Amino acid sequence: MKLQWTQDFSVGVEEIDSQHKELFERINNLDAAMKQGRAKEEVVRLIEFLDTYAVIHFSAEEKYMTDYDYSGYALHRTKHDWFKKEFSDIRIKLDSGGVTPDVIMLSNNLLITWFSNHVRTIDMMLGSFLKSKI
Repeated sequence: MKLQWTQDFSVGVEEIDSQHKELFERINNLDAAMKQGRAKEEVVRLIEFLDTYAVIHFSAEEKYMTDYDYSGYALHRTKHDWFKKEFSDIRIKLDSGGVTPDVIMLSNNLLITWFSNHVRTIDMMLGSFLKSKI
């Protein structure tokens, strides 16, 4: 399932939005690769990207939250921690069994479901808060 960036996904903070747009592009690359029968190569690239992306992106959001004393920090951080755990489980499956259909589907499902839900709810609350502070 291809994700289309729309203003519905914009939290109104350029740094966060540009990071989200990059993740959209990576998710869509996996979607295209799955349709073209090259998902194995793309899922490896995506997982390598996510190793770094999750650290950078979550750190950026959490810095905004602590810098501006965001009351929803604990909940938001819990959601980030949940994603990191799920991602870690996928990484373990990849490292132990290689790129399997299960790893490909879990990666795709985690990213599409989590990302679209997280951005449209938890990140939007943060964005609304930050718009009043920045």
